[in-house]
Amino acid sequence: MTGSGEAQSRPWIAGELVISSQVLAELHAHALAGYPSESCGFVSGPAADPRRLDASERQENEADKYHRLDPETFPRTSRTYFKINEMRAARAFDQGAASGRPIKVIYHSHCDAGAYFSAEDAATFANEGQLMWPAAFIVVSVMEGKVADTKLWVHVPGTNDFRESTLTVE
Repeated sequence: MTGSGEAQSRPWIAGELVISSQVLAELHAHALAGYPSESCGFVSGPAADPRRLDASERQENEADKYHRLDPETFPRTSRTYFKINEMRAARAFDQGAASGRPIKVIYHSHCDAGAYFSAEDAATFANEGQLMWPAAFIVVSVMEGKVADTKLWVHVPGTNDFRESTLTVE
């Protein structure tokens, strides 16, 4: 879903982002509320300030629904996996871009695991060296019901890999 000029037109995908302390608190609250299931959602900010993150929107983790309907194709539950409705996500990305408040980050939590970008995450968001959604990624680690860590991850262009980036809290 992204093209070669993506970093110029959407610089947030390169990382080095600044998140408001209130928005970070909202992500942490969502992760704790969902525990022991993974939480997920979007973080947006003004297009005129590409590195700023100042709003979040919770999304439903549909992993359990998909698992119930087809456990062979979707063997993982919300405890270790998140699935955002792709049609709603596409609409949200379009609406954000049209309103001048693009979605810049997709976030999710890991339950009783670190704030790493997993192989499953990478397979979901990169294909044949292309970033699938024009966003960076925040992972919140919740260990035994407490937030343990939060990290920002960005796609390495031309690969299916992701690297950690700086997330500054203001």
